[in-house]
Amino acid sequence: MMAIPLRPRPGPVLVLVLPLLLSACAGFAPKRLYDDQIGYSGSLSDSQKAQTLLNAVRIRYGDSPVFLNTTQVISGYSLQRSLSGTLTILPGNNPANTVAGTPGVTMTQSPTFTFQPVTGAALAQSVIQPLSPAELLPLSLSGTPIDVLFRLAVQSVNGLQNSSMLDTANRTGSPGFAHLLINLRRLQIAGLVHFRLGQTESGGDPTKAAEPKDSTKAPTNLIISLPDSDDPQLQQVVVATRTMLGLSATRTEAEVVYGSGSPSPGTVSILTRPILGVLGQIASEIQVSPQDVAEHRTIPTVDDSAILSRPTIIIHNGDKPPHDAFSSVRYHDRWYWIADTDFDSKLAFSVMQTLVSLAETTQPSGTVVTIPAR
Repeated sequence: MMAIPLRPRPGPVLVLVLPLLLSACAGFAPKRLYDDQIGYSGSLSDSQKAQTLLNAVRIRYGDSPVFLNTTQVISGYSLQRSLSGTLTILPGNNPANTVAGTPGVTMTQSPTFTFQPVTGAALAQSVIQPLSPAELLPLSLSGTPIDVLFRLAVQSVNGLQNSSMLDTANRTGSPGFAHLLINLRRLQIAGLVHFRLGQTESGGDPTKAAEPKDSTKAPTNLIISLPDSDDPQLQQVVVATRTMLGLSATRTEAEVVYGSGSPSPGTVSILTRPILGVLGQIASEIQVSPQDVAEHRTIPTVDDSAILSRPTIIIHNGDKPPHDAFSSVRYHDRWYWIADTDFDSKLAFSVMQTLVSLAETTQPSGTVVTIPAR
């Protein structure tokens, strides 16, 4: 309640009270739209990173991963404005002339989040089914480091094996696989490795005539192209990479096929991983307590840094994460986190998040759980 002394002309006083009350709320809706969209998108991104990191830690300890997607966010607000008051006017300029009022604004917030567990057919399609090479490999054209992409999502190329958490006999993989990734990265930086859908060009293999093209069919074959370079040093890398891929030194293109082992002439065999395999790759490199290994709570960490210089994503563990960690989760009595000052790990983690999004179905099946926010 407030009391305002009434001036000799009381009329304008009443005119000023409502505009002040209304102007205080005039920009409420646009500001809430901006704050909610930016705020919820940031929170959703942080929660997705934490879920991915926690699932990798779970797999590291032989626990089951859990996938819970946020499918809908409804931010509801109710705004009520009120003004009540009394007006007392006595004759003349009596000091008792007053106008009294009680302005008020009441706002209530009731956001609702909708979560959907990934189970059944959706789990098999988006998490257990291997990623398609035709969707995976062209990501390198968008600037994704091809060595990171292969380390995360490719299990083998022409029989050259990537590291594997469950392969106790050869957990660090084939040395040739690491050398292939180093060469592919050098060629990617130089713009000498490409992927496209279509058929190989006639100049791809001088010993074999090109197959006739059918313009009535949409191209479905994934072609890898390794053109020649004018730089003698890069040309040596090109030739060496072609040899690693089972191609002749003069062949510039080959078809990528899904599978393992030795491919047929003119093709490159690539065995991709499912999302569970991608998470398993990250899990295998997590540094854990030596006591946990001694007590058989988990297995030793995969170490292929002798050739590739560092793990794909460095995940630390300890009693407490730094306040500025890129992402951190608690599992049992320890914390696991990615440092915000480790750009390479953050970049690789964002690539993994992209792979998770790539594998998700548009309309996953499962039970929808709607939870009003507290």
